[in-house]
Amino acid sequence: MFSALVIWDLAATIERLQQPGLGEGPLILLCGEHHLKVLATDALARDAGVRPGDSRKQAELLCPHAALVQARDEVYRRLFAEVTADLAGHIDKVEPMYQPGKAWFFVPTDHPGELEILRGRVECLLGGKVTIGTASGKFVAQVAGTSGAAHCRVAPGEEAAFLAPFPAALLPLNADMQRRLPMMGIRSIGDFAALSRAAVFEQWERAGCFCHDLALGVDTRPLQACQPPALLAGSLSFDESIADRESLLAACLRLAPALLAQLGAREAGRLVVLLEDENRGKHELHLQPSAPLRRLGQFEKQLPLLLESLTAQAGISELSLQLSELAPLQPQQLSLFEVAREGRSLRGAVNAWGRRFHETVYQLSLTDAPRHFPPALQYESEALSA
Repeated sequence: MFSALVIWDLAATIERLQQPGLGEGPLILLCGEHHLKVLATDALARDAGVRPGDSRKQAELLCPHAALVQARDEVYRRLFAEVTADLAGHIDKVEPMYQPGKAWFFVPTDHPGELEILRGRVECLLGGKVTIGTASGKFVAQVAGTSGAAHCRVAPGEEAAFLAPFPAALLPLNADMQRRLPMMGIRSIGDFAALSRAAVFEQWERAGCFCHDLALGVDTRPLQACQPPALLAGSLSFDESIADRESLLAACLRLAPALLAQLGAREAGRLVVLLEDENRGKHELHLQPSAPLRRLGQFEKQLPLLLESLTAQAGISELSLQLSELAPLQPQQLSLFEVAREGRSLRGAVNAWGRRFHETVYQLSLTDAPRHFPPALQYESEALSA
């Protein structure tokens, strides 16, 4: 048996947790730069008819009294990963499924006592509404968790009858199926399950057959255990709050050497600065540098730019620095010839080789370019017809 713990309105819950001044009114989270669209809402805005993908103007017309907030997807993902790591310490296997509006945790248990402990852990860390669905397969458990009951249990053999009244949009339909099924009058999972398997295969092949199996309650997928990603963190608290960025920069640079020492033979792909002000407000600054972090000089260059985006009005009382997306150091490719890296370009190096070995024909090819290959060398390689 599988159980699904459903976190309702994940993004809105996190925003209320970090910004108590939002109050209890409707909340709409917007994403995009020029044409803002709805990323997620809370229950009040959803009841007013606002849906993800609506434009800002549509959302304002449907729910004029809602608070509009710019969404911070990287913040939601970080906190969701923290909750996943916490649950992994309380149960053998946990499979997370992230969405800003609604998120799931699949666990291989149906014991009510264990599920209540896990529900308590999630509510303690995030707050908000958490419901549970239990069934013989992951899809049925996922649908049962969103049925509205605090704990919905589907007995073996009753999966198809339970799924039948739910909308077909809950199935993992591809774009063609999403377009054509409503035109065919197929709106519920029961309608889709009533189709013959041969007709489904003829129209949508294996993808359609997989959805057809799910509609019948057949789901043989095993639980994909999640290994929490490695994370390095250091923190400082201040007796007197800090209001100027120079002092914050100095505090961050004090934490950086200890974190770099813990890196060892690894490099970090993301830097996160967590701040808490004297009014208990929380602020997060995320940086994904063009080159992985492994030297103090990179911190000295990147941190001032990152702190410029801080918009806190009150002084900072707590500071935390995190390094994530850790990976082993990439091997450095050695050159066959002695070429000064700082004083010679790729074109100059090829010309020098031509003068030194004038009877040799050179064919330059760049394969397995590193993830952070310098753009200047990319353009040069194109100019050389590499």
